[in-house]
Amino acid sequence: MFGLSCNEEDRATKSLPKFANEFANPNSTYEHPNLDGWGIAYFDNNVAFVEKASERNTRKGESSFAAAENKKFFDAVDEARSTNIIAHVRRTSGASVCELNCHPFKYRYHERDWIFAHNGYVTSDFERHSSARGDTDSETIFQKMMGYVDEHMRSGSIRGLYPAMKKAVRQILDDFPGIKLNFLMSDGNMHYAFSHYSGKPMYIQRNMKGYGNAVLLSMQAFGGGNWEEIPVDRLLVLNCGEVIVCSDRI
Repeated sequence: MFGLSCNEEDRATKSLPKFANEFANPNSTYEHPNLDGWGIAYFDNNVAFVEKASERNTRKGESSFAAAENKKFFDAVDEARSTNIIAHVRRTSGASVCELNCHPFKYRYHERDWIFAHNGYVTSDFERHSSARGDTDSETIFQKMMGYVDEHMRSGSIRGLYPAMKKAVRQILDDFPGIKLNFLMSDGNMHYAFSHYSGKPMYIQRNMKGYGNAVLLSMQAFGGGNWEEIPVDRLLVLNCGEVIVCSDRI
C-alpha cells in the first residue's frame, strides 16, 4: 500500500514508480513481489477516480500486468494529481485474480466518495458483503466499516465522523477475531491509516515541499529518507500533509 496526503494538489511521479519498482517488479529483490494486479485512486473536486489492472484484463500485445512493467500504471501515475492519493499492488491471498479484486475500492457515502486499500486477511471464513462487487475479504471489510460509520452517524446525537470511524474499526476487530488489518482510507479530505498486523508494520514519512507539508504512507520503507513506524492499533487522521490526530489504542 501507498498513500499521499499533502496540502496542495500534487503528483507522486517520483515516489510511486519507486514504490512499484520495489514491490511490484518481477526482477526486484523483494521476497514476494506483488504481481496479481494494481490500482491507483485519487480525487478531483471530491470525485474519486480509480485506475486498476490485473492479469485477466491485460490483452495480447500489452505490457505485463505487474505495475512496474505496465504502461497503464505509469499513465495513471501521470494523471493522478490530488491532495490525497492511495495506491496498492496486489498479491492474492486466495481470492481470484481479476480487476474487481484489485484495490483501492470506492464507496459513495452521503454524496462523497471514499477510497480504501487493505493489506492483511481474515483468519476465518467470512460472509461476502451483499454490496461487494468482488470476492475479497478486503472489500467486505470496507463495506461493513462504512455501514458501521453510517449507523454511528445516524444515531441521533452529535457524534462526529472521527468517533464513528474509531467505533467502526473496533467493530471490525470484534467481527473478525484474529484479523490482520492494515488499511489506508480517504474521503478526499481526511486520510486515515490504521495498523493491526503483527510483524508487518506501516510506515510514515513526513516531508516539506515548496507548498508546505506532504506525507507518504507505506507498508514498507522505500526510496530512502526518514521513515517512522506507525503506532500499532491507533487510528491516524491526516489532513493537508499533517497528522492531526493519533487516537488512543483501539
